[in-house]
Amino acid sequence: MFPIEVENDLVIIAEETGQVEHVDIVETLAFLADNSSSYPNKSLLIIDSGSDYNPSREELQQFIDLIKLLLETTFSRIALVVSKIVHYGLGRITEGFTGVEKGQFCVFKDEQEARDWLSI
Repeated sequence: MFPIEVENDLVIIAEETGQVEHVDIVETLAFLADNSSSYPNKSLLIIDSGSDYNPSREELQQFIDLIKLLLETTFSRIALVVSKIVHYGLGRITEGFTGVEKGQFCVFKDEQEARDWLSI
């Protein structure tokens, strides 16, 4: 599981090692969903500063499903900040398949842009 920080109206998950296992992502997002009452009126910021995460199609679908669940039950907005082009593409796929109101999940290359978007 990844460390979870709370900063005012923002919940932050940031990978720090570069090594990211799918099971850690699932565990962290499931923990947030299971503890949704701990994060009222907050947004989620996920920061991937260049991890080696390379999900299979099934793993990407599981990530998308968890993002949808979090948007339905826990967070009003989720921003994903990435540094690798491949992760930006996966984020754009996630944007297209979240199936919830447009603009609740967005991928960014710049953390400040993501923070600004989340604060709207």
